[in-house]
Amino acid sequence: MPDPRPGRNRRRPGPQTLSPGAAMTAVRGPPFAGADQPARRSLEIAAVDLPCGAVPVSNEDLAASPFHTLTVFRVSGRGPGPAVLLVPPLSGHMPILLRDTVLGLLQFRDVALLDWVNVRHVPGRLGSFGFDDNIIAIEQAVRQLGPDVSVLALCQAGVPALAATARLAAAAPAAAPAALALMAAPVDPLANPTELVRFARRIPLSWYRTVPLAPVAPGYAGSGRTVYPARAQLLALRRFLGRQVARNGELARKMAQDDGADPARFPFRDLYTAVMDIDARHYVENIATIFHTRALAAGRLSCAGETVVPSEIRRTRLMTIEGESDPIAAPGQTAAAHDLCTGLSEAQRTSLVVPACGHFSLFHGDTWRARVLPALCRHIEGGS
Repeated sequence: MPDPRPGRNRRRPGPQTLSPGAAMTAVRGPPFAGADQPARRSLEIAAVDLPCGAVPVSNEDLAASPFHTLTVFRVSGRGPGPAVLLVPPLSGHMPILLRDTVLGLLQFRDVALLDWVNVRHVPGRLGSFGFDDNIIAIEQAVRQLGPDVSVLALCQAGVPALAATARLAAAAPAAAPAALALMAAPVDPLANPTELVRFARRIPLSWYRTVPLAPVAPGYAGSGRTVYPARAQLLALRRFLGRQVARNGELARKMAQDDGADPARFPFRDLYTAVMDIDARHYVENIATIFHTRALAAGRLSCAGETVVPSEIRRTRLMTIEGESDPIAAPGQTAAAHDLCTGLSEAQRTSLVVPACGHFSLFHGDTWRARVLPALCRHIEGGS
């Protein structure tokens, strides 16, 4: 059984160019399945609405490891050009939560998605997956997509994405992405600590290494693997929703009036509750690295034995995006990235705080489409 303690089980199967059948296939997930999700859930994007009308969209898996697949969505008839790499957080939600995000980005760029695999379907003999592996997966995706790629990392994916960019800038500056956007990312959770941050820091790491973890049940390919189970994540999400309902918060309002791109087929309640098992090593290391030690903000983050130095970033334009009313990653937590990236000029920086906006509206629904997407597009295209 894998040992969930940080630094253990360091076997790291790397991504590979795909041959037919090499990756776990993304499938249509049953609606409202909650914690009972497949290895990968298809976003089911067959077309995108452009000014000229609905245009077909194809998708292709480019590379895979047992723990993730790099898949690209291409708009029919669009000429070759750099894509946007979308990095979801590996924090419990299935990447389908970002379906609205992909649809928005497809209006002006092809989109590559780092699609994390639900590890209950990954045999234990294939090793474990930790925070270093997250950083390296992003690095390898950027290298595969080319130096003109732009990266959008959401929530807890922001820290490994910034680290991957810094490592590329230090080791191979020409391979670093053209632009990086961090959205609602706890780069420094103590810059403006929320109730969630205080709760995560109050509990000792010894608790995270034992109490919430469990083995995958028999009947799954990952049987016996130690994970933070999806059912525990679903319970936490329901409690958070209950608090939001009591306060008439953003999340409660989105549940009552779904403003997603396709609420009939992909209701927000289904996307919000579609959760997966997380490898125990990543679960513990993620909490330790982001919330307890604040390793990146404190200058102590390392990957593969090398210190991560954000000041090495010099060619990558940086944007931070925050919601004024975000109860998860409050304003200031993401903007802290600018203080770390001292190698960038003011012209290379953009900061957006969206008024009267919570966490989920940054990437789903009307606010995402009307306020965030246009500003993000300008940043990616090199404007202010």
